[in-house]
Amino acid sequence: MTDYITAQTQTIADFADYIAELSTQLITPNTLSQYKQQLRTFQAWLGDRPISANAAKLFLAQMRENGYSEKSIRLYYVPIRAFLEYLHIPFKIRFRRQRHLPPYHSAADLQRLLDVIDTRAGPWAQNKERDKLIFLILSFTGTRRSELVALRPCDVTADYIHIRHGKGDKDRTIPLSDQLASPLRDYINNQAIRPTEPIFPFTPNRLYRIVKYYARAAGFSNLSPHALRHYFATALVERGAPLRAVQELLGHSNIATTSLYLDLIPSHLKSSIALLDESLSGSKSVSISESLSLSLSLSLSTKNPKYRIKKGGIPICGSKSMKATSSRLSSTSASLRPLPNIGQGNEASSASVRDAPTASQETPNAGDTKRSLSLTASPPIGSSGSR
Repeated sequence: MTDYITAQTQTIADFADYIAELSTQLITPNTLSQYKQQLRTFQAWLGDRPISANAAKLFLAQMRENGYSEKSIRLYYVPIRAFLEYLHIPFKIRFRRQRHLPPYHSAADLQRLLDVIDTRAGPWAQNKERDKLIFLILSFTGTRRSELVALRPCDVTADYIHIRHGKGDKDRTIPLSDQLASPLRDYINNQAIRPTEPIFPFTPNRLYRIVKYYARAAGFSNLSPHALRHYFATALVERGAPLRAVQELLGHSNIATTSLYLDLIPSHLKSSIALLDESLSGSKSVSISESLSLSLSLSLSTKNPKYRIKKGGIPICGSKSMKATSSRLSSTSASLRPLPNIGQGNEASSASVRDAPTASQETPNAGDTKRSLSLTASPPIGSSGSR
Protein backbone atom coordinates (compact mmCIF):
# COMPACT_ATOMS: atom_id res chain seq x y z
CA MET A 1 0.00 0.00 0.00
CA THR A 2 2.85 2.33 0.86
CA ASP A 3 4.49 1.63 -2.50
CA TYR A 4 1.21 2.39 -4.31
CA ILE A 5 0.82 5.75 -2.52
CA THR A 6 4.44 6.57 -3.22
CA ALA A 7 4.01 5.78 -6.93
CA GLN A 8 0.87 7.89 -7.17
CA THR A 9 2.53 10.78 -5.38
CA GLN A 10 5.48 10.56 -7.73
CA THR A 11 3.18 10.54 -10.79
CA ILE A 12 1.36 13.65 -9.59
CA ALA A 13 4.67 15.35 -8.88
CA ASP A 14 6.03 14.48 -12.33
CA PHE A 15 3.03 16.02 -14.08
CA ALA A 16 3.12 19.11 -11.86
CA ASP A 17 6.86 19.63 -12.46
CA TYR A 18 6.53 19.31 -16.21
CA ILE A 19 3.54 21.67 -16.40
CA ALA A 20 5.55 24.20 -14.42
CA GLU A 21 8.42 23.67 -16.87
CA LEU A 22 6.06 24.32 -19.78
CA SER A 23 5.20 27.74 -18.36
CA THR A 24 8.83 28.81 -18.79
CA GLN A 25 9.06 27.77 -22.43
CA LEU A 26 8.52 30.13 -25.36
CA ILE A 27 5.06 28.99 -26.38
CA THR A 28 1.92 31.03 -26.80
CA PRO A 29 -0.70 31.14 -23.99
CA ASN A 30 -3.16 29.23 -26.18
CA THR A 31 -0.65 26.44 -26.82
CA LEU A 32 0.25 26.29 -23.12
CA SER A 33 -3.42 25.98 -22.17
CA GLN A 34 -3.94 23.25 -24.76
CA TYR A 35 -0.91 21.25 -23.57
CA LYS A 36 -2.03 21.47 -19.95
CA GLN A 37 -5.51 20.21 -20.81
CA GLN A 38 -4.15 17.30 -22.86
CA LEU A 39 -1.66 16.25 -20.18
CA ARG A 40 -4.32 16.36 -17.48
CA THR A 41 -6.54 14.15 -19.64
CA PHE A 42 -3.67 11.67 -19.98
CA GLN A 43 -3.01 11.85 -16.23
CA ALA A 44 -6.66 11.13 -15.41
CA TRP A 45 -6.66 8.19 -17.82
CA LEU A 46 -3.54 6.72 -16.23
CA GLY A 47 -5.16 6.39 -12.84
CA ASP A 48 -2.98 3.95 -10.88
CA ARG A 49 -1.02 2.87 -13.97
CA PRO A 50 2.68 3.73 -13.96
CA ILE A 51 3.94 6.28 -16.45
CA SER A 52 5.47 4.41 -19.39
CA ALA A 53 5.72 4.43 -23.17
CA ASN A 54 3.42 1.41 -23.38
CA ALA A 55 0.77 3.22 -21.34
CA ALA A 56 1.00 6.21 -23.68
CA LYS A 57 0.61 3.94 -26.73
CA LEU A 58 -2.44 2.31 -25.17
CA PHE A 59 -3.96 5.73 -24.43
CA LEU A 60 -3.58 6.89 -28.04
CA ALA A 61 -4.86 3.54 -29.33
CA GLN A 62 -8.02 3.89 -27.25
CA MET A 63 -8.52 7.39 -28.64
CA ARG A 64 -8.52 5.90 -32.14
CA GLU A 65 -10.97 3.19 -31.10
CA ASN A 66 -13.26 5.84 -29.63
CA GLY A 67 -13.47 7.60 -33.00
CA TYR A 68 -10.97 10.42 -32.58
CA SER A 69 -9.50 11.69 -35.82
CA GLU A 70 -5.87 11.22 -36.74
CA LYS A 71 -5.35 14.95 -36.33
CA SER A 72 -6.67 14.92 -32.75
CA ILE A 73 -4.48 11.96 -31.85
CA ARG A 74 -1.42 13.77 -33.18
CA LEU A 75 -2.32 16.83 -31.10
CA TYR A 76 -2.27 14.67 -27.94
CA TYR A 77 0.86 12.83 -29.03
CA VAL A 78 3.02 15.99 -29.15
CA PRO A 79 2.78 17.03 -25.45
CA ILE A 80 2.74 13.41 -24.20
CA ARG A 81 5.95 12.64 -26.07
CA ALA A 82 7.60 15.81 -24.71
CA PHE A 83 6.46 14.86 -21.19
CA LEU A 84 7.93 11.35 -21.43
CA GLU A 85 11.18 12.68 -22.83
CA TYR A 86 11.30 15.07 -19.87
CA LEU A 87 11.23 11.93 -17.71
CA HIS A 88 13.92 10.31 -19.94
CA ILE A 89 11.44 7.77 -21.33
CA PRO A 90 11.92 7.26 -25.10
CA PHE A 91 8.63 7.47 -26.97
CA LYS A 92 8.08 7.80 -30.69
CA ILE A 93 5.20 6.85 -32.98
CA ARG A 94 5.21 7.18 -36.75
CA PHE A 95 1.98 8.53 -38.17
CA ARG A 96 0.91 8.21 -41.77
CA ARG A 97 1.26 11.53 -43.50
CA GLN A 98 -2.19 12.85 -44.38
CA ARG A 99 -2.90 15.66 -46.79
CA HIS A 100 -6.45 16.98 -46.77
CA LEU A 101 -7.39 19.99 -48.85
CA PRO A 102 -9.16 22.81 -47.00
CA PRO A 103 -12.65 23.86 -48.14
CA TYR A 104 -12.75 26.28 -51.04
CA HIS A 105 -14.76 29.50 -50.80
CA SER A 106 -15.11 32.13 -53.51
CA ALA A 107 -15.52 35.89 -53.46
CA ALA A 108 -19.23 35.34 -54.08
CA ASP A 109 -19.39 33.32 -50.86
CA LEU A 110 -17.81 36.17 -48.92
CA GLN A 111 -20.28 38.65 -50.40
CA ARG A 112 -23.10 36.33 -49.43
CA LEU A 113 -21.90 36.39 -45.81
CA LEU A 114 -21.67 40.19 -45.80
CA ASP A 115 -25.21 40.40 -47.20
CA VAL A 116 -26.48 38.21 -44.35
CA ILE A 117 -24.89 40.59 -41.84
CA ASP A 118 -26.57 43.56 -43.56
CA THR A 119 -30.00 41.96 -43.23
CA ARG A 120 -29.68 41.23 -39.49
CA ALA A 121 -32.38 42.95 -37.47
CA GLY A 122 -33.28 43.28 -33.81
CA PRO A 123 -31.04 44.33 -30.94
CA TRP A 124 -27.97 42.72 -32.53
CA ALA A 125 -28.27 44.93 -35.62
CA GLN A 126 -26.13 47.54 -33.84
CA ASN A 127 -23.16 45.20 -34.27
CA LYS A 128 -23.35 45.11 -38.06
CA GLU A 129 -20.32 47.36 -38.54
CA ARG A 130 -18.25 45.31 -36.09
CA ASP A 131 -19.23 41.94 -37.53
CA LYS A 132 -18.62 42.98 -41.13
CA LEU A 133 -15.20 44.26 -40.11
CA ILE A 134 -14.38 40.91 -38.48
CA PHE A 135 -15.12 39.09 -41.74
CA LEU A 136 -13.17 41.62 -43.80
CA ILE A 137 -10.07 41.41 -41.61
CA LEU A 138 -10.08 37.61 -41.57
CA SER A 139 -10.61 37.46 -45.34
CA PHE A 140 -8.19 40.21 -46.43
CA THR A 141 -5.31 39.64 -43.99
CA GLY A 142 -5.38 35.90 -43.27
CA THR A 143 -4.99 36.46 -39.53
CA ARG A 144 -5.75 33.69 -37.06
CA ARG A 145 -8.58 34.28 -34.58
CA SER A 146 -6.12 34.54 -31.67
CA GLU A 147 -4.19 37.17 -33.64
CA LEU A 148 -7.35 39.09 -34.46
CA VAL A 149 -8.59 39.39 -30.88
CA ALA A 150 -5.10 40.59 -29.85
CA LEU A 151 -5.09 43.32 -32.51
CA ARG A 152 -4.90 46.91 -31.18
CA PRO A 153 -5.12 50.32 -32.88
CA CYS A 154 -1.41 50.83 -32.25
CA ASP A 155 -0.77 47.77 -34.45
CA VAL A 156 -2.55 49.44 -37.38
CA THR A 157 -0.76 52.04 -39.49
CA ALA A 158 -1.90 53.82 -42.64
CA ASP A 159 -0.99 50.93 -44.93
CA TYR A 160 -0.17 47.93 -42.74
CA ILE A 161 -1.32 45.65 -39.93
CA HIS A 162 1.43 44.45 -37.62
CA ILE A 163 0.86 41.05 -36.02
CA ARG A 164 2.67 40.86 -32.67
CA HIS A 165 3.56 37.53 -31.07
CA GLY A 166 1.68 35.38 -33.54
CA LYS A 167 1.87 31.61 -33.67
CA GLY A 168 5.34 30.49 -32.67
CA ASP A 169 5.87 33.94 -31.08
CA LYS A 170 6.57 35.36 -34.54
CA ASP A 171 5.81 38.88 -35.75
CA ARG A 172 4.79 39.71 -39.30
CA THR A 173 3.44 42.66 -41.28
CA ILE A 174 0.46 42.48 -43.64
CA PRO A 175 -0.36 45.27 -46.11
CA LEU A 176 -3.88 46.68 -45.85
CA SER A 177 -6.08 46.28 -48.91
CA ASP A 178 -8.14 49.23 -50.13
CA GLN A 179 -11.37 47.47 -49.20
CA LEU A 180 -10.22 47.07 -45.59
CA ALA A 181 -8.20 50.19 -44.73
CA SER A 182 -11.07 52.69 -44.64
CA PRO A 183 -13.64 50.54 -42.70
CA LEU A 184 -10.99 49.62 -40.11
CA ARG A 185 -9.95 53.23 -39.47
CA ASP A 186 -13.57 54.38 -39.34
CA TYR A 187 -14.49 51.69 -36.80
CA ILE A 188 -11.55 52.57 -34.52
CA ASN A 189 -12.46 56.26 -34.66
CA ASN A 190 -16.21 55.75 -34.20
CA GLN A 191 -15.73 53.46 -31.20
CA ALA A 192 -13.03 55.72 -29.72
CA ILE A 193 -10.80 52.71 -29.02
CA ARG A 194 -7.59 53.60 -27.22
CA PRO A 195 -4.29 52.75 -28.93
CA THR A 196 -3.39 49.90 -26.55
CA GLU A 197 -6.89 48.43 -26.15
CA PRO A 198 -8.02 45.44 -28.22
CA ILE A 199 -10.18 46.37 -31.19
CA PHE A 200 -12.40 43.35 -30.51
CA PRO A 201 -12.48 42.81 -26.72
CA PHE A 202 -13.60 39.19 -26.57
CA THR A 203 -12.10 35.70 -26.51
CA PRO A 204 -11.15 33.58 -29.55
CA ASN A 205 -14.02 31.23 -28.73
CA ARG A 206 -16.56 34.04 -28.91
CA LEU A 207 -15.09 35.15 -32.22
CA TYR A 208 -15.53 31.58 -33.45
CA ARG A 209 -19.19 31.54 -32.41
CA ILE A 210 -19.87 34.87 -34.17
CA VAL A 211 -18.41 33.60 -37.45
CA LYS A 212 -20.22 30.27 -37.21
CA TYR A 213 -23.54 32.04 -36.55
CA TYR A 214 -23.37 33.97 -39.83
CA ALA A 215 -21.95 30.96 -41.69
CA ARG A 216 -24.95 28.85 -40.75
CA ALA A 217 -27.32 31.69 -41.62
CA ALA A 218 -25.70 31.91 -45.07
CA GLY A 219 -25.90 28.15 -45.57
CA PHE A 220 -22.21 27.24 -45.07
CA SER A 221 -21.62 24.27 -42.78
CA ASN A 222 -17.83 24.18 -43.17
CA LEU A 223 -16.98 27.87 -42.74
CA SER A 224 -15.03 29.04 -39.69
CA PRO A 225 -12.50 31.79 -38.90
CA HIS A 226 -9.73 29.51 -40.17
CA ALA A 227 -11.68 28.86 -43.39
CA LEU A 228 -11.53 32.61 -44.05
CA ARG A 229 -7.77 32.40 -43.62
CA HIS A 230 -7.86 29.70 -46.31
CA TYR A 231 -9.94 32.05 -48.47
CA PHE A 232 -7.23 34.71 -48.16
CA ALA A 233 -4.52 32.28 -49.25
CA THR A 234 -6.43 30.66 -52.11
CA ALA A 235 -7.56 34.03 -53.46
CA LEU A 236 -3.92 35.14 -53.68
CA VAL A 237 -2.71 31.89 -55.27
CA GLU A 238 -5.63 31.91 -57.70
CA ARG A 239 -4.60 35.37 -58.90
CA GLY A 240 -0.95 34.43 -59.39
CA ALA A 241 0.68 35.72 -56.19
CA PRO A 242 4.18 34.24 -55.60
CA LEU A 243 4.08 31.33 -53.17
CA ARG A 244 6.94 32.79 -51.11
CA ALA A 245 4.97 36.01 -50.59
CA VAL A 246 1.88 34.04 -49.53
CA GLN A 247 4.05 32.13 -47.06
CA GLU A 248 5.26 35.38 -45.46
CA LEU A 249 1.75 36.82 -45.27
CA LEU A 250 0.40 33.69 -43.57
CA GLY A 251 3.37 33.36 -41.23
CA HIS A 252 4.17 29.76 -42.24
CA SER A 253 7.55 28.44 -41.12
CA ASN A 254 7.69 25.91 -43.95
CA ILE A 255 6.75 26.68 -47.54
CA ALA A 256 5.54 23.08 -47.88
CA THR A 257 2.58 24.10 -45.71
CA THR A 258 1.77 26.97 -48.07
CA SER A 259 2.09 24.73 -51.14
CA LEU A 260 -1.12 23.01 -50.05
CA TYR A 261 -3.00 25.89 -51.70
CA LEU A 262 -1.43 25.01 -55.06
CA ASP A 263 -3.31 21.71 -54.87
CA LEU A 264 -6.52 23.51 -53.96
CA ILE A 265 -6.13 25.90 -56.94
CA PRO A 266 -4.11 23.79 -59.43
CA SER A 267 -3.90 26.46 -62.14
CA HIS A 268 -0.25 25.52 -62.69
CA LEU A 269 -1.47 22.17 -64.07
CA LYS A 270 -3.73 23.69 -66.74
CA SER A 271 -0.92 23.85 -69.32
CA SER A 272 -0.37 20.11 -68.94
CA ILE A 273 -4.05 19.27 -69.41
CA ALA A 274 -4.16 21.61 -72.42
CA LEU A 275 -1.91 19.12 -74.22
CA LEU A 276 -4.92 16.79 -74.42
CA ASP A 277 -6.94 19.46 -76.22
CA GLU A 278 -4.06 20.02 -78.61
CA SER A 279 -3.85 16.31 -79.39
CA LEU A 280 -7.58 16.18 -80.17
CA SER A 281 -7.50 19.30 -82.34
CA GLY A 282 -4.48 17.93 -84.23
CA SER A 283 -6.34 14.76 -85.13
CA LYS A 284 -9.37 16.56 -86.60
CA SER A 285 -7.74 16.54 -90.07
CA VAL A 286 -8.40 12.80 -90.24
CA SER A 287 -12.05 11.78 -90.32
CA ILE A 288 -12.95 9.29 -87.63
CA SER A 289 -15.48 7.56 -89.88
CA GLU A 290 -12.88 7.20 -92.63
CA SER A 291 -10.44 5.62 -90.21
CA LEU A 292 -13.06 3.14 -89.05
CA SER A 293 -13.97 2.27 -92.63
CA LEU A 294 -10.34 1.64 -93.48
CA SER A 295 -9.87 -0.66 -90.51
CA LEU A 296 -13.04 -2.62 -91.35
CA SER A 297 -12.04 -3.02 -94.99
CA LEU A 298 -8.59 -4.30 -94.13
CA SER A 299 -10.05 -6.76 -91.67
CA LEU A 300 -12.54 -8.18 -94.18
CA SER A 301 -9.99 -8.38 -97.01
CA THR A 302 -7.70 -10.46 -94.81
CA LYS A 303 -10.42 -12.94 -93.84
CA ASN A 304 -12.22 -13.29 -97.21
CA PRO A 305 -10.36 -15.64 -99.60
CA LYS A 306 -11.99 -13.99 -102.63
CA TYR A 307 -9.88 -10.91 -102.12
CA ARG A 308 -6.20 -11.77 -102.42
CA ILE A 309 -3.56 -9.09 -102.31
CA LYS A 310 -0.38 -9.53 -104.28
CA LYS A 311 3.00 -8.51 -103.00
CA GLY A 312 2.90 -5.30 -105.00
CA GLY A 313 -0.26 -4.16 -103.27
CA ILE A 314 -2.64 -4.70 -106.28
CA PRO A 315 -5.66 -6.79 -105.25
CA ILE A 316 -7.10 -9.62 -107.34
CA CYS A 317 -10.88 -9.52 -107.01
CA GLY A 318 -12.84 -12.72 -107.40
CA SER A 319 -16.17 -10.95 -107.89
CA LYS A 320 -17.54 -9.29 -111.01
CA SER A 321 -19.19 -6.60 -108.92
CA MET A 322 -15.83 -5.71 -107.46
CA LYS A 323 -14.32 -5.30 -110.93
CA ALA A 324 -17.25 -3.20 -112.08
CA THR A 325 -17.08 -0.79 -109.24
CA SER A 326 -13.31 -0.51 -108.76
CA SER A 327 -12.84 2.05 -111.54
CA ARG A 328 -15.83 4.08 -110.40
CA LEU A 329 -14.59 4.35 -106.81
CA SER A 330 -10.91 4.85 -107.52
CA SER A 331 -11.41 8.61 -107.61
CA THR A 332 -12.57 8.67 -104.00
CA SER A 333 -9.97 6.33 -102.63
CA ALA A 334 -7.42 9.07 -102.10
CA SER A 335 -9.47 10.70 -99.38
CA LEU A 336 -9.76 7.38 -97.58
CA ARG A 337 -6.05 6.69 -97.43
CA PRO A 338 -4.37 7.40 -94.04
CA LEU A 339 -2.49 10.69 -94.30
CA PRO A 340 1.24 10.66 -93.53
CA ASN A 341 2.86 12.29 -90.48
CA ILE A 342 -0.39 12.77 -88.56
CA GLY A 343 -0.38 11.23 -85.12
CA GLN A 344 2.41 8.79 -86.04
CA GLY A 345 5.99 8.69 -87.21
CA ASN A 346 7.14 8.80 -90.82
CA GLU A 347 8.11 5.17 -90.74
CA ALA A 348 4.68 4.02 -89.58
CA SER A 349 2.78 6.18 -92.05
CA SER A 350 4.84 5.10 -95.05
CA ALA A 351 4.43 1.47 -94.08
CA SER A 352 0.67 1.77 -93.91
CA VAL A 353 0.52 3.33 -97.37
CA ARG A 354 2.87 0.75 -98.86
CA ASP A 355 1.33 -2.39 -97.42
CA ALA A 356 -2.36 -1.55 -96.94
CA PRO A 357 -4.92 -1.51 -99.79
CA THR A 358 -7.17 1.52 -100.13
CA ALA A 359 -10.79 1.04 -99.04
CA SER A 360 -13.91 2.98 -99.89
CA GLN A 361 -16.48 3.90 -97.29
CA GLU A 362 -19.32 1.39 -96.79
CA THR A 363 -22.54 2.44 -98.49
CA PRO A 364 -25.57 2.54 -96.17
CA ASN A 365 -27.84 0.50 -98.40
CA ALA A 366 -25.42 -2.22 -99.33
CA GLY A 367 -26.93 -5.62 -98.65
CA ASP A 368 -23.87 -7.53 -99.79
CA THR A 369 -20.46 -7.53 -98.23
CA LYS A 370 -18.88 -7.74 -101.67
CA ARG A 371 -20.59 -4.53 -102.78
CA SER A 372 -19.88 -2.63 -99.60
CA LEU A 373 -16.18 -3.43 -99.75
CA SER A 374 -14.27 -1.90 -102.64
CA LEU A 375 -10.52 -2.12 -103.16
CA THR A 376 -8.79 0.06 -105.72
CA ALA A 377 -6.12 -1.19 -108.04
CA SER A 378 -3.51 1.46 -107.28
CA PRO A 379 -3.18 4.79 -105.48
CA PRO A 380 -4.03 7.82 -107.60
CA ILE A 381 -1.35 10.19 -108.76
CA GLY A 382 -0.43 12.83 -106.18
CA SER A 383 -1.44 10.77 -103.17
CA SER A 384 0.86 9.64 -100.39
CA GLY A 385 1.24 6.27 -102.08
CA SER A 386 3.09 7.80 -105.04
CA ARG A 387 5.82 9.29 -102.85
